[in-house]
Amino acid sequence: MVRITRWLTGWVAFTVSGRQKGQAERFLSLCTHNGKVLWEMQPIGDEKGFQCKIRASEYKELVPDARKCRVKVRLQKKGGFPFCWRKASRRKGILVGCALFLLLLWILSSRYWLITVSGNSQLAASTLLQAAQEEGLFQGATRREVDPQMLASALMKRFPEIGWISINTRGCSAEICLEEGIPTPEEQTQETPANILAAVDGVILSIDTFDGTAMVKAGEAVTQGQLLISGIKENQLGGTSAVYARGKIVAKTRRSFSAQVPMEQVKAVKTGQTVCRRSLTFFGITLPLNLHREPEGLWQREREKTTLTLLGTELPAFVTQETWFEYRETPCTLTRKEAEELAWDMIELQQRELLGAEGRVLSEEANVKIQSGKLCLTVNSQCQEEIGVTQQILFE
Repeated sequence: MVRITRWLTGWVAFTVSGRQKGQAERFLSLCTHNGKVLWEMQPIGDEKGFQCKIRASEYKELVPDARKCRVKVRLQKKGGFPFCWRKASRRKGILVGCALFLLLLWILSSRYWLITVSGNSQLAASTLLQAAQEEGLFQGATRREVDPQMLASALMKRFPEIGWISINTRGCSAEICLEEGIPTPEEQTQETPANILAAVDGVILSIDTFDGTAMVKAGEAVTQGQLLISGIKENQLGGTSAVYARGKIVAKTRRSFSAQVPMEQVKAVKTGQTVCRRSLTFFGITLPLNLHREPEGLWQREREKTTLTLLGTELPAFVTQETWFEYRETPCTLTRKEAEELAWDMIELQQRELLGAEGRVLSEEANVKIQSGKLCLTVNSQCQEEIGVTQQILFE
């Protein structure tokens, strides 16, 4: 602390010498008696002089004492903040550079530059980062404008499969920590009583009633629009109340799917010509590393992003490489096998969209024919799916 104080006030190193032995000692004693602080005193020459340091503001006050003691005082060196500032003030460029550096440091330290994701297994980190960016957290976002709690709540609403999530911030970095769990069921208000009806004809395989009164049993055949779970519930006292019926009804159903594929197709074939574009993104600013423009016409782009690291720590900078491949359209005629493969792909997509994640196809019969230059595929499927749909109860 003493060294810092002396550097801030400035110091002067000087030598004091006299013609006779004892004059320098008398000068130092007189200085001490007058309240001046001397340090780092060392004898020099033939022990008729000394070298020491004093505060810069007190150096001129040594002249009267030196005359009284008939000694010579010579300046050797000076240092400290006042002298550094005096030198810097003569060079305006240094002052401007320091001011700009401090301003840039303040701007950069008030923003988030490193955003990471941890704890995700099914959800892609890119998806979470994109959602966080839409909610206001991105590279270059101002720290005071980001509320970690509100951001975590917004991400929870976007992704029901998240069990819990927390936004941990430290300096200019933010980490999205999460744990994936069971999707939370949608909350239903008690103010809208509803029944569950059959969306399609089928045979009930299982029925699980969470709230309401079950009107059918496993093994029974139902028709579209039939009441499966009633929202009118009887209590223990014999009275009734209207509730929002909730339950899961799985049934065996019959579905028909169809797809048509033209035999004459236009395929995109690579020409072999490529264009590579690179750019560097640093602190939210993107700088191109070459002068290639984005090509026009039929091109396909592949993008690869490489984050720069230093000693194992990711930096707020990454290099993006875009590779563009040129294609040209070429007419071709599909074989029957190729057309059938495309048609089956379309059928499977229809089945996934209609049956959902838990539905599945038990058996199926296919009919394939070619007419008017098209391959027509019709599939009659026996499926297992959830058939319950909600319908609000209207009271007069």
